[in-house]
Amino acid sequence: MKRDWLGIWLIAVSLASLLFIVPHVVEDFAEEITRRAGLSTASASFLLGGYLALQSLGLVLIALGKRSGFVLSFWIGLIWVAGAVLDHGPAVLRGGFRSGALSVLWVVGLVLTQSLSAALAAWEAWGRRGRVGLPFAG
Repeated sequence: MKRDWLGIWLIAVSLASLLFIVPHVVEDFAEEITRRAGLSTASASFLLGGYLALQSLGLVLIALGKRSGFVLSFWIGLIWVAGAVLDHGPAVLRGGFRSGALSVLWVVGLVLTQSLSAALAAWEAWGRRGRVGLPFAG
């Protein structure tokens, strides 16, 4: 059986991203981001759990060799990156973000690992095997 090394790397990078995502989101909750978003802590926690479940589902589908896992992983990664950059990018660039270097590490780590995840997923889903079309074209 031939190994899909791209899929293995994508799974590894996506799992490694949790080392940055979890502490960052805990810090977000401590900073009461839920109130700013107009959500209760309970509802935001439920949504986060659902989102992480979708990320996990993408990895399971990749392990099963399904293209849909790469497509799902692409969108999950893109949304993580967009959310982090739009919400925290300006503050990180200004300096003095939250509790300092650790807070910056968590955001930058999240952005880097999820950017790599999205890139690997896009490469497999739409490029590597000669597939054509844009990520949003199905």
